[in-house]
Amino acid sequence: MRKKPQITLLFVLLLILGNTLLSAAIAGERRVIIGFHQTPSNYEQRLIQRHRGKFRHTFKRIKALSAKLTDQAIAELQNNPTIAYIEEDATVSVIEPEFGSSEYLEAWGVSRIGSKSVHAMQIQGAGIKVAVLDTGIDYTHPDLNDNYRGGINIINPELPAGPFDDSWNSHGTHVAGIIAAELDGNGLVGVAPKASLYAIKSLDNSGSGYLSDVIAGIEWAIANEIDIVNMSLGLRKDSQALAEVCARAYEAGILLVAAAGNTGLYGFGEVLYPARYSSVIAVGATSADDTLHLMSASSPDVELVAPGSNVYSSTVYGGYGFLTGTSQAAPHVAGVAALILSAGLKDLNRDRAINNQDLRLQLQSTTFDLGDPERDDIYGYGLVNAEAATTQNPAWRSPLRTARFRFTQAKKIAQTNCNRRDPTKKHQSQCKNNSRYFRTHFRPASAKRRFNRN
Repeated sequence: MRKKPQITLLFVLLLILGNTLLSAAIAGERRVIIGFHQTPSNYEQRLIQRHRGKFRHTFKRIKALSAKLTDQAIAELQNNPTIAYIEEDATVSVIEPEFGSSEYLEAWGVSRIGSKSVHAMQIQGAGIKVAVLDTGIDYTHPDLNDNYRGGINIINPELPAGPFDDSWNSHGTHVAGIIAAELDGNGLVGVAPKASLYAIKSLDNSGSGYLSDVIAGIEWAIANEIDIVNMSLGLRKDSQALAEVCARAYEAGILLVAAAGNTGLYGFGEVLYPARYSSVIAVGATSADDTLHLMSASSPDVELVAPGSNVYSSTVYGGYGFLTGTSQAAPHVAGVAALILSAGLKDLNRDRAINNQDLRLQLQSTTFDLGDPERDDIYGYGLVNAEAATTQNPAWRSPLRTARFRFTQAKKIAQTNCNRRDPTKKHQSQCKNNSRYFRTHFRPASAKRRFNRN
């Protein structure tokens, strides 16, 4: 009888020691994405299991899977010849917006880019599938419920509420309203008020999530034949897996639109990933006076800009509010893309296929050019223009015609400058030399080659 307390005490000590060792083992685990040289099969999965890996996602469009592994297991797997790379399953966050004031009484961005006149022509994005890869959507919102078509909660697929937006600032719902708030005389109107909305919830209520959940969300969009995916999120660290899945989505015909990032103040204007990939349209933010917003990224990677300052849109539980940032600019571009598709698109690159490449060219070729001619490092190709994009043939601002215009203007400037320096016109050969210089540097053929490389 006296030995029982000793046995009990020993059991408790062993239990405590076991829990301590287990906690230490768990603390050493990290979420990673493992890329393989070939599509993972049972062999690769067993390989991870032998190293006590805990699976999260097995991807279908890229040769990779995500799992939790200890540092020791990662070190051992690094040398395995079947593995191409192991990278951190990094944290991805929404492009955090600033709260705005009630200075604007309507969705000024929708009007600024010319959507109102497009709506009057009954071009409203009907039948176009737009996915919001974000914190979810309040699909019960009176300005969104009729356009909502479904979605998925990547983080917790079993949750009864599905991809409902539970974020503290209504990030995904705000983005969805900019794209497709209904034209019903109440609340506000989106850029494409009849587009079909899909929610891909890859970020949690704090506005952050894991890279693997974003990748799984993009794969869901491919599998469900989504036309346009808006990603108002980003991270500074490059990812081979994210780059690959974005490339697969683009090859599948999806137009990917992403916020360039609110890095103008503290990040030296760098564009974040995934917006930085060539398969994705990087969108910067403008203010009401068409200047680049001080928060917005600005670099050669910026492709288009759109309204992003004090944007009024939907919030959870039937509300409305103002937010500022490139997170608000990107959905303006996604909405215009939906309008273009519903209006009809031509084979602009003459590859005998009408697809997302033509859609991208249409967006680029019909902008309000705010900066230097053609593409520049601040505004990209310019401010997205819904009216021109849906009603005009982009040939009116084709690279060939733009180059000819610049050539003519350059000759005029050269002639004017020469006449000012030489009013008696005794040395007109200088002007002719100038003309030859401009003919060399602004010839239409070279401009056409530059455009094709983009």
